[in-house]
Amino acid sequence: MFHRPSMKHLRVIVWIAMGLLPAVGVQAQQVSSRNTLGIAMVSVPGGNFSMGSCLVRSERDVFLGRACENPDHDAKMNETPQHTVSVPAFQISKTEVTLRQFKQFIVSTGRENLVDAQFMQHNNQGDSAPVVRVSWNDAQDFVRWLNQVDGGGWRLPSEAEWEYACRANTPGRFCSVTVNETVSAWTADNSAGHQHPVGLMLPNAWGLHDMSGNAWEWVQDCWTDSYAAAPTDGSAAQGSNCSFHALRGGAWNSPVWETRAATRINNSADYRGNQYGFRVARSVR
Repeated sequence: MFHRPSMKHLRVIVWIAMGLLPAVGVQAQQVSSRNTLGIAMVSVPGGNFSMGSCLVRSERDVFLGRACENPDHDAKMNETPQHTVSVPAFQISKTEVTLRQFKQFIVSTGRENLVDAQFMQHNNQGDSAPVVRVSWNDAQDFVRWLNQVDGGGWRLPSEAEWEYACRANTPGRFCSVTVNETVSAWTADNSAGHQHPVGLMLPNAWGLHDMSGNAWEWVQDCWTDSYAAAPTDGSAAQGSNCSFHALRGGAWNSPVWETRAATRINNSADYRGNQYGFRVARSVR
């Protein structure tokens, strides 16, 4: 019997035909589960990876063997030292949390106070776009509510989990499976000045969309200025500066270099940035 391919599968076929997506990555796009809000979760296998960046060193460092093999000319000090992290298996949402999903939280919890003029102004690209103008505290409130309505274990990903899922066992500085960032990420180069519905750009090798660009994503970690004392087990850093937290991935107004897998910024837990959103994670039981 002939089965008409879905639009999703037609899109994948086109991507492969164009050479933008390797055929080996198609299976990785399978959704492991979908919760009551419709948030699609992808299972990420456990493993080790090199987290962070290696700075460009002087000619003397290179001569003395103190330079890394693949320095990043865009690397910042807060991305160092590059270090190996062992990440247990976990689940992460296939896309950023959408405005539609966040509206369900607002209505269910009576948090209409979140919907001020700024929130409506910056969330004007439709219900399928990533919700923005969300603080770290707001994201935590969403996660607590999600644990009440859909079982336990929901949380923000750690920085290590986020970067591991972004890199997806692929080389290079970005989350994408192609060197052409214009088909992998909404950035200042192609966004027309606003966020876009999730899932329109090519996924990475593990089937995750918009890990680069579209919206900055809050992660669980307290902010640290470097990885000097960072956990190596995939857990979130619990530093002394827990009034500030890390964000990853860049946004629609970011230059391309800012959407690198290692890029990290921070802001206060109560700050509602115009480009700040999040995605959720869940531990594997």
